[in-house]
Amino acid sequence: MCGIVGVINSDGQAVVRDLGNGAHFLQHRRPASAGLFVFDAARRRVHLEKGEGLADDIFKPLVDVHGDVGLAHTRYKTFGSGGASNAQPFYDAFAGLALAHNGHITNVPQITTELAVRGQTMSSRCDAEPLLRVLALWLEHFRGQDPGGDHREIMFRAISEVQRRVTGAYSVVAATPEGLFAFRDPHGFRPMVLGIRDSENSPAVMVASETLALEQTGFMVLEEIEPGMALFVGRDLEIMRRELVRKDPRPCAFELIYFADVESTMMGDAIRSHRWRAGRALASYVLGSAPDLVSDIDLVIPIPHSPIPGAEAFAQKLEKEIGGPAVPYATPVSKYRYGGRIFMEETQAARNEAAMLDFRVDSKMVEGKNLFIVDDSIVRGTNATRIVRALRAAGAGRISFGTLWPMVIDSCFQGINTPTQEELIGARFNSDIDEVRQELGVDELFYLPVEVFKEKVLKNQPACMACTTGQRAVKFEFAGKVLPES
Repeated sequence: MCGIVGVINSDGQAVVRDLGNGAHFLQHRRPASAGLFVFDAARRRVHLEKGEGLADDIFKPLVDVHGDVGLAHTRYKTFGSGGASNAQPFYDAFAGLALAHNGHITNVPQITTELAVRGQTMSSRCDAEPLLRVLALWLEHFRGQDPGGDHREIMFRAISEVQRRVTGAYSVVAATPEGLFAFRDPHGFRPMVLGIRDSENSPAVMVASETLALEQTGFMVLEEIEPGMALFVGRDLEIMRRELVRKDPRPCAFELIYFADVESTMMGDAIRSHRWRAGRALASYVLGSAPDLVSDIDLVIPIPHSPIPGAEAFAQKLEKEIGGPAVPYATPVSKYRYGGRIFMEETQAARNEAAMLDFRVDSKMVEGKNLFIVDDSIVRGTNATRIVRALRAAGAGRISFGTLWPMVIDSCFQGINTPTQEELIGARFNSDIDEVRQELGVDELFYLPVEVFKEKVLKNQPACMACTTGQRAVKFEFAGKVLPES
């Protein structure tokens, strides 16, 4: 789950600070590697910088880089391996085109096979590079057909071919010497928003993964870019939009519960509100399915940090419904704030080690008490197992566990790193909640049901929940040729 930023300024002003600041506020989407690309039209040169680690550390030495249009990226690996060579953005000097994306391209083997026939190979194991190559080759193809044509229209035609032929999930920012482009896949799996800074001194346009990156850097949010939409912004900051290839919208609902920052807005509402509704819905579900349990809860606790709004809403809903004394809520489980998100680690051994280091429990707060844990989700179960053991060791009594997200039963190929069902605890136990409960070591386990989530949290908006239903909209290959005829 990557973070993408694209910025263009007017009057030749440098974009590097805006790119760096935007990436800073998307660092929660992945802290493994980052990169920055800038076109410097005045000096007829480009600057590309990529590395492993936090965006802040990589971008700080670049404050004096010139250029008025550029891209920044924070990477979460779903395809290929780590390392600076696989960091984004990527630049094709032949086409004069740079690109960064958030998502997961499913027909990379098909693309690389067609490229090999042309004698072309990849320089990395990141799926952004084949995506860039497809776009660049279609751009060159249409340029050849219409040498004097409008660059923007030619680029829109190339993007349209990408949307038809590249399968999977992708929200893309791209830069050319002429300006900034952005587009989403036809289903709009991954988020992308557009904003403008209408300032006398530094007017600019920014495209980013989340509204937080816009608002914290002084941009006014204009809109969520629609599925299948493409746009171009030139140095006059006029925004040209094209709806190219659109299919049934399938924005990722897991963003609302886990990935997106709580201060962002997505799918028409604040992330905090989505999580609050999920907490209330979970409370109603527990009240309906296990009413006797509620009176025995001594303490409601979140596993930080994503589920905190949901856990607060859960406790308040229980208090309101039972009509008794306040349901105690506290945060005895603390997470090391610089530890990252462990389910993104590349191996289970690394996830286990990270879990051992990541969490602390205040034993005085939990000793002898019956606990209800609220978590955003259970994917592999690494976090949950470790925390339950720590709470048991601290002397907790009965431990009940509830999640704001339904059971994960299937792999994701739309931008989340869960490629095999064997690593998903729900799939491993064939969706048997009692067996999962025993594996986690808890006394009761409650997943928010899929239909309840759709109704109470999504308010019946269309969204992708394939990891909880097994019903995928994504294709793994294009039926025909991906690349233009050579």
